[in-house]
Order: sequence, then C-alpha cells, then structure tokens
Amino acid sequence: MEPGGSALAGETVLFEGTTKKVLQAETDNQVVLEFKDSKSLFDGEKRAEFKGKGAVRLALTKIVFEYLESYNIPTHWGKILGENRVQVKKLEMLPIRVLIRNIAAGSLCERFNLKAGTPLKYPVLEYYLKDESLGNPMISESHAYAFDRCSPDEMKHISRLSSKVNAVLKAFMERRKLKLVDYTLEFGRLQNQIYLADEISPDNSRLWYIEDNGALKQNYFRLANNKAEESFRAILKHLTGDRNL
Repeated sequence: MEPGGSALAGETVLFEGTTKKVLQAETDNQVVLEFKDSKSLFDGEKRAEFKGKGAVRLALTKIVFEYLESYNIPTHWGKILGENRVQVKKLEMLPIRVLIRNIAAGSLCERFNLKAGTPLKYPVLEYYLKDESLGNPMISESHAYAFDRCSPDEMKHISRLSSKVNAVLKAFMERRKLKLVDYTLEFGRLQNQIYLADEISPDNSRLWYIEDNGALKQNYFRLANNKAEESFRAILKHLTGDRNL
C-alpha cells in the first residue's frame, strides 16, 4: 500500500492500496478499512471490478472472520460501519503473505507439472514477502526472520495459526458445498500478540463448487469479465443460505 488517497471530511487516510483504503478511526488503537470495488490479482488470475464488489467482499469476510473467532482464532475484526467499511484493531502488519494450498491449481500446477484438481496429501503453506519492488518473492520461514521481518517465534506461531485456520475453514466451506482450493492469509501484531488480518474473500482465494454427486466443478465460479458479480454473489449465498441476495 502507498500513503495517500481521498477521504470523507475530517478523515485521515493512512494508506491506500489497490483494493482497500485504511483510515484512522476516532480512537488511536483502531483503523477503518474501506473495501473498494477494484480489480485484484490472485495467483496470476485477474478478478474483475464491478459496482458493489467491496460490499460483497466485506460481507464475506465478516462471515468468515466471525466464524474463526468462534474457534478462538484471534482476528483484527471489529464493528461494521457501512456496507463497505469496518472498524478493526490497528495492527503493525507483518510483510508476510501465507498462501495455503489444499488442491493443485493455478501456478502450483505449472511449477510442478500437476493436474489441476489433484488433492494434496497435506496442505502446502507457501510464504511470500510483501514487497512489490521485488515482485513479492516466495521465501522460506528462515528468510522471514533472517531479514528481520519477524521473529522465529512469530513465524512458528503464524504457521500453527494458519494450519488451524485451514482446518476450520475447510470444514466450514465443505458443509456449504464449497471446496477451499487455495487462499492467502495476512497477519499483524499488537502488544506481542499475532492476529489474523486483512480479508478472506474470492479476491484472495479459489473456491470450487461441490456437485450433488461429490464431483468438483472447477469453472462454476468465474471471477473475470461479466461473470464476476454473479459468482461473487453466488458464493455469498452459499455462505449465508440467503437465496434473496
């Protein structure tokens, strides 16, 4: 994210990235996240922009984060302020992105000559350094603390927390006829505690539909071009059970 951006009267924009604005809340230890309608990129795939996308992403993230908190997974989650705004804990974000893969798809297939849809015997956790000037390179756990981006204990904790999030979310999604193929997690620290942060939505995850016969329908959700809005809202319906959305 880069500093800057416009704000409502009296608001201070701390950072603005491609998909969100981060604004200072009324209290010093809180910030406001404003989810934008912008295009995004996940694992080389571009997810399209449409009106109201930010609101759908926020609604999906609310469902997921509140569910994770019910399993004692600490998150930055707070109070909804509007259809695309939420007030959350003000964290010192760690410049590490965790990509969790449960099924072979996307760049993993290209790198290792795997057939798309191949179940992985164990979840694969990949770590990426959040540095656009370097192209957000993949790193090992030891790179993270050798480069002083976090401590060895923090990386171990992030790994354990990521594995717990994955176990909880896989079961949650499967009960709603969705297969959690792969997705990214981000974390921040506050007073020496690590919290799950950012979002979990189709902008940073890959979901496949589970058909009635148990087969996976890989192309059921299309997140590019004119099918994006329909697919985002279909995923929201699956998670809420509300067919009127």
